[in-house]
Amino acid sequence: MDLQNLSPEEKRKMLADLEADVKAEDARKRREKKAYEAMRDQTVRKMFKKLEKLSKMILDTKSEAFETFETILNLKRELYQVGDARWQSQQSHTFTTEDQKMSIIIGHNVIDRWDETVSAGVEFVNKWLNSLAKDDESAVLVDMIRDLMKPDKEGQLKANRVLELAKKADEIGNADLKEGVRIIRDAYRPAKTSTFLKAKYKDELGRDQWLPLSMSAV
Repeated sequence: MDLQNLSPEEKRKMLADLEADVKAEDARKRREKKAYEAMRDQTVRKMFKKLEKLSKMILDTKSEAFETFETILNLKRELYQVGDARWQSQQSHTFTTEDQKMSIIIGHNVIDRWDETVSAGVEFVNKWLNSLAKDDESAVLVDMIRDLMKPDKEGQLKANRVLELAKKADEIGNADLKEGVRIIRDAYRPAKTSTFLKAKYKDELGRDQWLPLSMSAV
């Protein structure tokens, strides 16, 4: 269409039609957006209530499991004469049926924590490291031990690395190194965080299968 051939009236009508089309399209988009927002709101509210009920049911079942196993835990400790230190260090307990087909594991998660004396142990070890001759062999040993004492992103030593450090200290046999490691180990104060509940079973092929007890595991 050649606009030059249109009369002023025809041009005004075309422009009005275009403006009407734009307004109609904008109105349609606003209606669809409102419909989407209403659907989103209703869906979130409906599913949130269901998830809220599910969350409460999971929490109640978890609490019931821990309360139910409390008597069995006390009996287990009494029968096997488990000392306080060992009992406190055990992070989980597994209970299995006689036919070995079903197991329930209860426990707590632990984060590594140390009291203020840990810095004295670290200083002791560093002092010993600084006293080593600077040959290639000792340089490798220094790097290895410093790696074992490297803190995590929260500035905490890792307990599993300290255990490796203790093994290495026993192998080396140096009294100063062993004393520093002893101070570090004595400063260990693990902190219990969340509790957990797991369950597994044997399938028809005898393989272990975990019950999906979290939303992300389903």
